[in-house]
Amino acid sequence: MNNIVKYLIFYLLFPGFCFSFALSILVGYIDRKLTARLQYRQGPPLLQNLYDFLKLVSKEVVIPNTANSLIFVIAPVIGFASIILASTILWVSIFFKQGFVGDVIVFIYILTIPSVMLMLSSSSTGNIIASLGVSREIKMLLSYELPLITALLVPILKARSLKLIDIFSSNTISLSSLISFVVVLLCMHAKLGLVPFDAPEAETELAGGILIEHSGFLLGLVKLTKQIMLTIVPGFIAGVYFYSKNLIVFFVVYLVILILITLIRNTNPRLKIQQSLKFFWFGLFPLAILSIILYLFGS
Repeated sequence: MNNIVKYLIFYLLFPGFCFSFALSILVGYIDRKLTARLQYRQGPPLLQNLYDFLKLVSKEVVIPNTANSLIFVIAPVIGFASIILASTILWVSIFFKQGFVGDVIVFIYILTIPSVMLMLSSSSTGNIIASLGVSREIKMLLSYELPLITALLVPILKARSLKLIDIFSSNTISLSSLISFVVVLLCMHAKLGLVPFDAPEAETELAGGILIEHSGFLLGLVKLTKQIMLTIVPGFIAGVYFYSKNLIVFFVVYLVILILITLIRNTNPRLKIQQSLKFFWFGLFPLAILSIILYLFGS
């Protein structure tokens, strides 16, 4: 019981919320600054993401008359809490070398909760455009989860364990791992809701789509949740495939993966939802199966 209380109180605060929030500001700055440079712009200052969040928090939350107020408000809060828990599990494994059996399953499961909560919140509004965004989000979720979980079986099988720290410690570079890495990177990119897999939000088509009715503090919370997810995803990928006990080396790899994610989102056009489904089911899923076969044959 004492260990559970320590985990929930101490680790959720640091490195859970505090470290993830601080790192998300830096990650957001790197992402937006690199995006600006690619578009021949100056880019925002270091603390711009913090300023944007504080501005949204200070604004009024408008709840649609047709919305279920309880679901509309509470779902983004649950989504934010879940991503803080996911970040806690990841950073505790990396920094403190602690974990529990099955924490990789819990981590992957928790990463789906923000999407589910956002779907519940948006669908409760009764807005037609929000419903269209929710429909697209459901299709995206069903499309990328299968190749993601399949590809992650390679590092899990190598470690012969369901503990994150064991998976981190047993990673080796091989053909099967590299293929698995590519699949996981692209699936996580879709989980982040970034271009070219941002059809549920699609500002130029749906005026924000799934987020069209969110405002003020709730919109700020949703955006912060996405930003913290962008913060922990490179850490997870770096740990699973390129983990190093040297934290400097680890964060260099972390930075490279973050830059890859930013480059992908800025060098590809948005895919239609049908194109995304075909890409994940008929493109990445066979690749994930191939990575498992190669591992079983020793490659």
